[in-house]
Amino acid sequence: MRPLDEEVATNHRLIRLGIDSVEEIEELPPVRVGERISSDLLLNPSGKENLRTRSIETDLNSLIEREIQVMEEPWDTEAATGQTFAWGWVALVACVFAAAILWSLANLNKVGGEGADLARQNRLNMNLENQEEIDAETQVSTIENAARNFLGSRSVEEMLRYVRHPERLRPLIEAFYAESPLKPMRIKNLLSLEPLTIDNSAEYWMVSCEFEGNVRSQLLLESISIDEARVDWETFVCHQPMAWNEFVKNKPDGYTGDFRVYVQKDHHYSHEFSDSTAFDCYRLTALNGDEVLFGYVPRGRGLGLRMDEMTAGKEDQTLPMLLRLHIPRDLTSPQGVVIKEIVSSRWFFMNDPKGGEP
Repeated sequence: MRPLDEEVATNHRLIRLGIDSVEEIEELPPVRVGERISSDLLLNPSGKENLRTRSIETDLNSLIEREIQVMEEPWDTEAATGQTFAWGWVALVACVFAAAILWSLANLNKVGGEGADLARQNRLNMNLENQEEIDAETQVSTIENAARNFLGSRSVEEMLRYVRHPERLRPLIEAFYAESPLKPMRIKNLLSLEPLTIDNSAEYWMVSCEFEGNVRSQLLLESISIDEARVDWETFVCHQPMAWNEFVKNKPDGYTGDFRVYVQKDHHYSHEFSDSTAFDCYRLTALNGDEVLFGYVPRGRGLGLRMDEMTAGKEDQTLPMLLRLHIPRDLTSPQGVVIKEIVSSRWFFMNDPKGGEP
């Protein structure tokens, strides 16, 4: 074999073909750049790292030395693992756990607070219910005592302490018991105590009681407060300006009075009130009387419209009313009277009337 670095002195000739001619060119010998390297270095493998040209010969020693070096490197270094430890993920997981703990504590406190509020509200409701029961018992006891004290009164002055509207009723009570002396009554049994709702007011109570000799009566009371109740004296005696039977029989000429009567629509037309197109007719009776009167009002206007509205759809019923009745002078109708005014739509006044009206 011939060494690779041996100079070759042989010149080569080249022929260039053109379009219309043929040209012969002499190739110059190659020029070597750099220092001349001896053949010993080329044949010595230990010097291969200094060569600038690459040989196809495998450097086994170099590979073995590199493998040993890699195996001896420490395992806890980046070179051994080839990657860094994931501290960011650890921090993220820690934050998630911390947030979960804080959320649990916050919700625990919230639930605890709501539980305390609920327990407090339950205690308040229980206290309120207990107080309502106590108030109801006190109110019932007050009503019972007012009924017993009223019926057991021995004088007008004593009775006035337990009646509604005592200032207005004083002269009426004094006149009433002047003719019929006041006698105290002892309640044998309280049969019932019933609350009444009148015109959206729940302040009224009806007490049914029994006296000696199996005599029964009813009292209408107004509960002023849980500690005060008063009896409606006018309904208790069914007060009238004069006895009903006497009024019907005598019919004083020109007399006007306020009577507690039962009212029912009727069609009794006679004498001055024979024109059914001009008058509406109502049958009138009273609690403590047997006599019947017929009251008349002008049809289709004023008082007639009010009476018609109050009795509409109740033609078969008797309605308690306090009516102002008038007997005209020279009246020929034996049972006819004129209804002048509706004093009250019931037998008692919810509010104390003005002007000294009974």
